[in-house]
Amino acid sequence: MPSPVITLEEEDTMRELLIVFQDGFEEANITVMVNGKEVRRDVGVTTNPLLGEAFETSVELPAKGAQVGVEVTNRGLKAITKVSGKPKSLLVSIQDDKLVMREGTGREAFM
Repeated sequence: MPSPVITLEEEDTMRELLIVFQDGFEEANITVMVNGKEVRRDVGVTTNPLLGEAFETSVELPAKGAQVGVEVTNRGLKAITKVSGKPKSLLVSIQDDKLVMREGTGREAFM
């Protein structure tokens, strides 16, 4: 039986990353960047205290990995993290006036 052939196109496919904005957001203006390029901007984002979540979004990443940056422009907060492999999700929150990002399980999404 012949071995499967992997084409260059399959190696270069994009991957989707779920970003979940959780606690600490109040009328926040958020910019999301992938490899330094703006991919999303949202204004007036506020955490729902009952859910512990402000909102969630998906962005596309190159299959070989990327740097994902989040900036809360009206509070002067910014964080960048390197994402490689097959990331599940990225959890973002504001804690003690700092933007905190950590990898999630991918099961944080609401139905």
